Amino acid sequence: MSKKKTSFTIVSSDELEELRRDRDRLSALESCCWDVRFESHSNGMDGDYTIGIEIIGHYMGKPCARVLGENYNEDLRAAIDQALTAEAYPPERPEYDLYGNPERRRA
Repeated sequence: MSKKKTSFTIVSSDELEELRRDRDRLSALESCCWDVRFESHSNGMDGDYTIGIEIIGHYMGKPCARVLGENYNEDLRAAIDQALTAEAYPPERPEYDLYGNPERRRA
């Protein structure tokens, strides 16, 4: 009789919570049909570049492609988190305060 071998990886509760948040981020990208756009920007004459990340939502009304989240520090997770907190039908590009919180616009 053969024994079934199983292997377990033990992770801390913090690591498990971070994995669950990553799963939620991937699920949002998939279920909302968002695009991830990477843009490269020159930092000047030193030849170095930085990568900006934008999360794009697609809508029937104009503008059809809207930036829901963005991060210019090469942090994809932060861009997706920003898109997850965006309004349901945001304008062309969201405006955020110095702390990364969405600013409410007056009609």
